[in-house]
Amino acid sequence: MKAFRLLLALALAAAALPAAAQEFVFGINEGVTYRITPHETRERYRELGEMLSKALKRPVKLVPVDQYPVLQKNYEAKAYDLAYIHPTHHALRAMRDSGYKLVAVTKGYTDYKASFLTKPDAPYKQPQDVLKTKMVMPDPDSITAWMVRATLRDLGADPAKVSLGTTRYQDGIPFMMENGFYEVGITAANAVVKDWQSKGGKVLFQSKPVPIKILVASPNVSAAEIEKIREVFLSLEGSKEGQAILDKLKFKGYQPGDDKLMAELAKWLGI
Repeated sequence: MKAFRLLLALALAAAALPAAAQEFVFGINEGVTYRITPHETRERYRELGEMLSKALKRPVKLVPVDQYPVLQKNYEAKAYDLAYIHPTHHALRAMRDSGYKLVAVTKGYTDYKASFLTKPDAPYKQPQDVLKTKMVMPDPDSITAWMVRATLRDLGADPAKVSLGTTRYQDGIPFMMENGFYEVGITAANAVVKDWQSKGGKVLFQSKPVPIKILVASPNVSAAEIEKIREVFLSLEGSKEGQAILDKLKFKGYQPGDDKLMAELAKWLGI
């Protein structure tokens, strides 16, 4: 009897304890065409994760992901409560096919363009001139590649019939041109473009702009929590702590997204 009473007392005590808050999974993708390690990503977002944890009153787990097939598999399975996605087309798919909600977009990354680079002595005068050349772009599932194919369709070309090679990293594009593998290189990395121009290289033309680095929330996250998350991101610029986080991330801040624009971009990109 004493043993039964002891077990009953322990059970009642355990029932009286507050339930452990469910872990909140924050998936972070910063593209695959830039050389950023998962360790670097966790360190960069550590303080932001702590701020989100305070706002949500739940532990936040940071999950870097640098492979698009893994990213897609996880958002399709709704494994991420919150996902920060560099490539626009994957954010659009998560919203269209998996019910994710647009939370915010990153300031300074709303006009991402693919630049078509040529050598200083290249004979090309207009965009259509490149359609018969050998071109190279980053990873075929990068947002840059999707923008390239959409731009080529705008020019009246079938991307499948154009000579279009790939190399994984953005900073590998100049190497491919300088060593004679390709005549035109396509990149959306500003640093690569500026370096190319500083050496006398040209930008023949650019694609339409798209926003990248998009924050979306799972349909499993409540509307109230989405508002708390949005408030955290949009208010970072307004506090000393928030500005320190932005400085570490090297971002200017965040702003509300435009669902109508996203739908238009999905159509243009052909996802």
